[in-house]
Amino acid sequence: MPSSFFPRGNVGICSRSGTLSYEIALHIKNSKRGISKAIGIGGVPLIGPTIVDVLHKFEEDKDTKLIVLIGEIGGNLEESSAKYIKEEISKPVIGYIAGRTINLKEKRFGHAGALITSSGVGTAKHKIEVLESVGVDIARYPAEIETLIKKY
Repeated sequence: MPSSFFPRGNVGICSRSGTLSYEIALHIKNSKRGISKAIGIGGVPLIGPTIVDVLHKFEEDKDTKLIVLIGEIGGNLEESSAKYIKEEISKPVIGYIAGRTINLKEKRFGHAGALITSSGVGTAKHKIEVLESVGVDIARYPAEIETLIKKY
């Protein structure tokens, strides 16, 4: 990742996408903020830490004042983190969910973990709805992070 995109600061990044990690980091930099830590958990079904694990670390981290959650279609990690955000996270969380325009169900594409169920779980729309219901501001496009971050 381009180190120049990650100036030191107080925004923690949790991401399922490597490319989006540095794109969002650049938008954070453009908003005159910097990164406390950036943790990529990957987009495949077999991962190390979960989003909840990373959120817990950021909540405990004195250097992190704002959390940016970067999600993508497939799986239910983002949805399953919503309750934890509501009940355990005192710091503001903003996010971006990739895949808003994809409308395929029961198909695998991209990462091995990009499975959308017929119930809608795993879609960008569902993830956005669930996260917004617990107060997470969601950017529609990566560049909107620059606008959202200025609120905090």
